[in-house]
Amino acid sequence: MKRRAIFLIGLGWMAIAAPTPGAVGSCGSDDLGEAADFSDYCERREQLICTRRFLRKEITAEARDLCRWEAIDACDRRSFPNDCRPSRRETEACLRALSSLDTLETPEAELSECSRGALCKATPSEEEERPENSAQGEQDGGSP
Repeated sequence: MKRRAIFLIGLGWMAIAAPTPGAVGSCGSDDLGEAADFSDYCERREQLICTRRFLRKEITAEARDLCRWEAIDACDRRSFPNDCRPSRRETEACLRALSSLDTLETPEAELSECSRGALCKATPSEEEERPENSAQGEQDGGSP
């Protein structure tokens, strides 16, 4: 009888202290919606490109390591263009695409997740006013 009472008290405590269904991880704001940190994104992106080139056997391990160090140095002197403020969600999508072995043989300039159009989305009114700018962003395929 005593065991049963302890069990019921423990079960009742778990019901009170446990999060409600669907509440796990939903507290607070969406961090991925915040503006991306250029330095972090740039360093990770450029280092991933160096690694991809190595995996495709375009460069040696020594060249890959040098490439990665040069990427870090180059990113310290760069920033997003004034008209480009991607969110962490958008930059993470690009980094996931670069990290995927499924896209290894796809040239980096052809990864839609990393295009200027994907990272530097214009508002709908800007797209209507300046269709040549959004088309140019898609054509260059490059990232900011």
